[in-house]
Amino acid sequence: MKQLIVIILAFVAMTFAEGFHNGTGFFINSEYIVTAYHVVEDYDYNCYYDIQNDSCYKVHIVDYDKDRDIVLLKLDEEPVEMPRVCRIAHTELPIGEKLTSYGYPEPFLDHDLTVIPMNIRVQYRYDGDYSYYRMTGTLQLGMSGGPNFTTDGRIGGVSKSISTMERNTSNLIKSTEVIRLIRRNGVREYPNTKNVKKCVISIVNSKKVFKSAHTEWGV
Repeated sequence: MKQLIVIILAFVAMTFAEGFHNGTGFFINSEYIVTAYHVVEDYDYNCYYDIQNDSCYKVHIVDYDKDRDIVLLKLDEEPVEMPRVCRIAHTELPIGEKLTSYGYPEPFLDHDLTVIPMNIRVQYRYDGDYSYYRMTGTLQLGMSGGPNFTTDGRIGGVSKSISTMERNTSNLIKSTEVIRLIRRNGVREYPNTKNVKKCVISIVNSKKVFKSAHTEWGV
């Protein structure tokens, strides 16, 4: 089984006139993708890019929570290969839990998957927001929206940002926020594999014409 990983074009402090950018997300079933909202915010065009088959399939936004920085996307076209989907953790994880973050910082230049070990340091962000985990570990630009797996193969968090307040610290959106978002839209997750290496971590790219320089700390 081919290894895939979902990538969605990230929004990352660019001053180009126009261009493509990348981020990361993941399938929750064969039709729906979850990623960080800032990955697709302000973009005029989004598609799921299948890195294995070099094909792009249009997607649209179903629902989002800007405060929680999370979005639910749906495929408008059926891909060549159906995605392999991993389980999502339905409960909050404890301090000290080890997670592994996956993503493609440079998918159009390098097809190698980046893997970063993480560790839950605090169960809330530095501003006291309990929607996030504060992690020991540093994400890379382009990994926003990507899955973070527990040691037993569940998705425990979604990559959000690098902390500007503490060194070697990143923020993850809790998986419980994913469950809340998809439930309110009547969507169910359908895991069909327990093997993290076989989960579909796919690629979605977005295009936007920039009207001015913009800054964003999301990854």
